[in-house]
Amino acid sequence: MLLRTKNLLVISVGVSIFTVLFVIGGIYTFTTSYKNDLRLQTQMAGELMRLTITHEMEEGNPEHIRPYLKELKHIPGFKLAHLVPAESVIKQFEIDTSTYEPAEALEKKVFATGKNADEIIADGETPIFHLAIPYIAQQECLQCHNAEKNDVLGAVSLEIDMGQQRKAMLSSLTNMLVLFLFFGVIITIALRKLMAPIISTAKEIKLAFGKAQQGDFSVRLEKRSNDEIGDIAEQTNHMMQLLENSLGKISKEIESLHDTRDDDRHNILKHTVDVVHNMVTSTHFKKTIENDRDLDEVYARLSHELVNRFNIQRFSIYEVSNSNNRMQLMLSQGLPEGAELWCNREITIDCDACRAKRTADIVSSTKEDGICNSFSGNIVQQNEKLLHSCIPIILSGSVGGVLQLVFTEKEAEEVKEQQATVAYFLEEAAPVIESKRLMQSLKDASMRDPMTNLYNRRFLEGYLDTLVASVERQKTGIGILMCDVDLFKQVNDTYGHETGDEVLIKVSEILKQSVRASDMIIRYGGEEFLALLVGADETKTLEVAERVRTEMEDHAFSTTSGPLKKTISVGASLYPQDSDSFWECVKFADVALYQAKETGRNKSLRYTKDMWKEEDKES
Repeated sequence: MLLRTKNLLVISVGVSIFTVLFVIGGIYTFTTSYKNDLRLQTQMAGELMRLTITHEMEEGNPEHIRPYLKELKHIPGFKLAHLVPAESVIKQFEIDTSTYEPAEALEKKVFATGKNADEIIADGETPIFHLAIPYIAQQECLQCHNAEKNDVLGAVSLEIDMGQQRKAMLSSLTNMLVLFLFFGVIITIALRKLMAPIISTAKEIKLAFGKAQQGDFSVRLEKRSNDEIGDIAEQTNHMMQLLENSLGKISKEIESLHDTRDDDRHNILKHTVDVVHNMVTSTHFKKTIENDRDLDEVYARLSHELVNRFNIQRFSIYEVSNSNNRMQLMLSQGLPEGAELWCNREITIDCDACRAKRTADIVSSTKEDGICNSFSGNIVQQNEKLLHSCIPIILSGSVGGVLQLVFTEKEAEEVKEQQATVAYFLEEAAPVIESKRLMQSLKDASMRDPMTNLYNRRFLEGYLDTLVASVERQKTGIGILMCDVDLFKQVNDTYGHETGDEVLIKVSEILKQSVRASDMIIRYGGEEFLALLVGADETKTLEVAERVRTEMEDHAFSTTSGPLKKTISVGASLYPQDSDSFWECVKFADVALYQAKETGRNKSLRYTKDMWKEEDKES
């Protein structure tokens, strides 16, 4: 309800209630006062009658009473005036009762109590005031009456028409009511004039704050009075000026940003607050991930934020390798059992198949259905239609990763509201991701052989504790293969180091093809390679060893002098069957390799205790 309406309602109801109360109070007061005055006047008239009757009786002219009573009836307002003798008087003087008005209930009450009594009779058109006064026996009355002093000898009864008095009362009340209503109108006009500045200022304040919520602080209030209302107007104007110089400027700058959404322009202040909040929370997120150990922790924390802060239940995080044009899935959430990606596998071998990577812009199927041909979410999950939004992660001016959000049509509006904030988080996280990727790359470079891209011995030394702990926890073992190219020095001496490098690269490829993805190939030094077969038993270990040997034996290298055939020798051992020391088992595999070379090369041998002579142990 508007303040103006409330003001009118309060004034109207107040005046109406006060008028009703005034009328009720006036009627009650006038009626009470009128009855008291009427009672007093009638009582005075009755006393005069009683005194007159007493005087006539003392003079010996009792018959003069009747004419006197008749004359009283002609007085305006008098309806009845008569004398009612008591029963004792009637008996003593044998009075003919037919010549007197019979005693009514009021007179009988006076006889019984010896006190005045009155009543209002409302049977006719106008009410009648009826008063009865007792005629008390005095000392002089005892000369004629057989009575005791203070006995009631009779009652003087008067009836007066109240019509004129009532008209006078109603006329007075009407005049006072008109005067009061006139006064109420004056009060109403005065109150409205007094409330006008308050109402107008309140409306302007409402307008000012309504505009302020939209980022417009230009509204100013008019000072209409020099009291508190005027002070409120001045203080509000001062506050609006401060907001215009601070938040207003910020709002306009944010409104000018290219990423301000159309649906936010109607409330730029709210958008400003949201932007500032997003900046603060994303900055806190950045500070947190800066202290994370590696990229796995960063992606895990980002995943936690997506699920718990943004309520997004399906997504994938990809890393882009621009050097080999590939994308690698780092983390995913919400995929159905058995599914690997929300997209076609093509993007993992040709990252340009990803539209977000190719355009370096947000790609969303909420704007255009089927915008990216690589999205296969509706094939992976067919029970309801899925949409997607892919946000590129920009690293050093190019796309270094992609965050893919997958959602249903019911979730689309919520995801749309959260998407801008998610983008802020990614912008803040991008420098940290890039830094940690660089550190990871440098770390990998220091732990990999640059020619074969295999892990080196330094990596094994750092990773060994984790590997051994995993094997002990799973109660399995490790098959260890020590491999060495036979007569490799001859290749370098005869064909050159370039051919030698080709041989080593091919050996690394044969080894990687011969083992599982969970196994590990290490370039141990020179032409020596170490293969660690996690969970493999003796049979499997020897099977892989022989596969490596035969693959190498069957391969022909191309050189300027013609085809070149090379062989490889392999020594095998098992941890912890052969020893509870991993490095001792590596030594046993090396001993078996030495035995293979000593006994003709191009062999794969399992270590046995008789291969290690006592002098070898001492050395």
